[in-house]
Amino acid sequence: MNMLIKRHLLLFFRDKGNVFFSMLAVIIVIMLYIIFLADLMADAIVGEIPHASAADIRLVISGLVLSGTVAVATVSSCLSGMTRIIIDREEKAKDFFSSPIPRSTLMFSYVISSGIIGFIMSGLALITTVIYLSISGGNFPTLENLILLIFTLFLGVLSANSMMFLLTCFIKSRNAFGSLGSIIGTLIGFLTGVYIPIGQLPNGVAWIVRLFPTSHTASMFRQLLASPVLNDLGAPTELVTELNYFFGITFRFGSFTTNFLFSTLLLLGTSMGCYMTGLSLMRKRTLE
Repeated sequence: MNMLIKRHLLLFFRDKGNVFFSMLAVIIVIMLYIIFLADLMADAIVGEIPHASAADIRLVISGLVLSGTVAVATVSSCLSGMTRIIIDREEKAKDFFSSPIPRSTLMFSYVISSGIIGFIMSGLALITTVIYLSISGGNFPTLENLILLIFTLFLGVLSANSMMFLLTCFIKSRNAFGSLGSIIGTLIGFLTGVYIPIGQLPNGVAWIVRLFPTSHTASMFRQLLASPVLNDLGAPTELVTELNYFFGITFRFGSFTTNFLFSTLLLLGTSMGCYMTGLSLMRKRTLE
């Protein structure tokens, strides 16, 4: 299996175009943040906490948007990592499929290599985010927070990779896979509350965002990177709570408010469900 994983990784990183497109959604989010997202979200805070300094507000907004950006990266990079399954299937790589390699071993090699790709690319986005926030006036994360950030990254990649694997089970051609990538690339910024804060979305759409697993990845990152700065703005506790809901730092289901543990369990449950379903589907199929 190690040789298969190495093969998939080498083929991915040798294709510079694939590497670029794996981070295209992240690049788009950053461009939108520079153009108008920062001002749009800042207005929401200034209206509620007029005494807060512009630098502190900018730091909060940066933490909110960049946290969502890392979450977006987990999805886009894992999806790009799954490209190898489609290419091998379409090009009829019979040296694998007619060999004595067990089907489960082959499938696990694709899943693991995609997860590694997702962790590396998302990890770069997270490192960039932490450095940017630190030089912008924020405090560098404590050792405990660094561990939690890495843990959140691992869970986010695990969950995103499982969902992309499950979707890939239904795709048979590169054209269809390309269309899937375009749809996900378009929607992911909305589904994670990056483009528009969840508090500004219609109730039905907001429920979809709350239920989408990667939104919880973004929520966990926001709790670690944006929430501490928001809490220090000097706003009343009730207002901070409402801003947490508004920006997707936490989610509210009726009277229940999500927390770090809830999101952790949801991501683990999503991962187990999607992996088990995907592997079950793959066992019933023959790669053509």
